[in-house]
Amino acid sequence: MSRKTKKTPLFTTGERMVAGLAIVTTIVLTLSIQVIQSMTPPSLGLYDANPAAVVAIPNVIDARPAI
Repeated sequence: MSRKTKKTPLFTTGERMVAGLAIVTTIVLTLSIQVIQSMTPPSLGLYDANPAAVVAIPNVIDARPAI
């Protein structure tokens, strides 16, 4: 004779719903951040400014090649 035993669930229904909501929220947040980052250009710091507005830093040699 085989005895059918009922397994106890590892997680409750509420816990599974919260975990699913956390995963969906993480995916939406990650994708929205990636979209925002793709719309904005990277920051180039001092070199992003107008070349005429860049102030020469004392004791720094220009690294551009002399052609």
